[in-house]
Amino acid sequence: MWKKVLGVLVAIAVAVGLAAWGIGPKSIVTTDAGNVSQAEYYKNLKKSPAGQQELANMIIQKVLNDKYGDKVSKKSVENQFKDAKKQYGEQFSQTLSQNGMDEDGFRQSLEIQALEKQAVIANENYSTKQLRKTYNDYQPKTNVSVILTQSEDDAKKVIDELNKGGDFAKLAKEKSIDTNTKKNGGKMTAFDSTDTNLEDDFKSAAFKLKDGEYTKTPVQSQSSQGYFIIKKNSQASKKSFKTLKPKMKMILVDQTMADTNKVQAIVGEELGKADVNIKDSTLQNVLSTYTQAAATAQAAKSSNK
Repeated sequence: MWKKVLGVLVAIAVAVGLAAWGIGPKSIVTTDAGNVSQAEYYKNLKKSPAGQQELANMIIQKVLNDKYGDKVSKKSVENQFKDAKKQYGEQFSQTLSQNGMDEDGFRQSLEIQALEKQAVIANENYSTKQLRKTYNDYQPKTNVSVILTQSEDDAKKVIDELNKGGDFAKLAKEKSIDTNTKKNGGKMTAFDSTDTNLEDDFKSAAFKLKDGEYTKTPVQSQSSQGYFIIKKNSQASKKSFKTLKPKMKMILVDQTMADTNKVQAIVGEELGKADVNIKDSTLQNVLSTYTQAAATAQAAKSSNK
């Protein structure tokens, strides 16, 4: 999941080591060959894509924080940060570096993303038809057990044993190469159709089963590089549309968040309302990606009326 998140956040990442922009004659570097002043540093920094994106991030963060900051807690951002750090383990710092971020930059990106999500919630109106379709497609919490094998042939052999009356939990402990579940007889943490940690093919195969059934053909896993046999243990009953309506809206919000153009258009609208005035003429276009997206979206709305 976090690989996807990092991939999205790269677009709004702060380059590692970017300092506060100071303008003036004061030297920030001295050498025998001459000094580098704050004014020189600023002049070069503002020409760079990283410097321009940093300014755009700062403006967006200020504008959205002023309007939606009360809905984004520092604790929630920090929890996301800790989850990502735990997910990547020893590779965390290296992964950030490869994506042009340090820890503070990643925190800022998480906060901006959270603020953008609140802007989407406030600006997007989903129709009852959209909400109904999302509800019809939604699958509630499901409990499964799995056996993961290295090859398709190994999976087929396990299925043969199950067909002959073999005990799933016992075979999971004996045959599965999934170290996270085999000790528990293959039992996984419950998931629903919105879970982004699981592959779509895996979820689809699990939801098609009846309670107590297992897949009669191996389910290939791209991430685990093996083949699953999935047994459905139970599934929660699906609550009414009225009860789940707020959850369906959040599912649609998450889908909107995956649409970069849509998010940029919404951010562009918010920037337009905030009367942003960039004083430096050479930086007039740092927000053009967002303002143009907003203009395009508005034109599309007008043409559809």
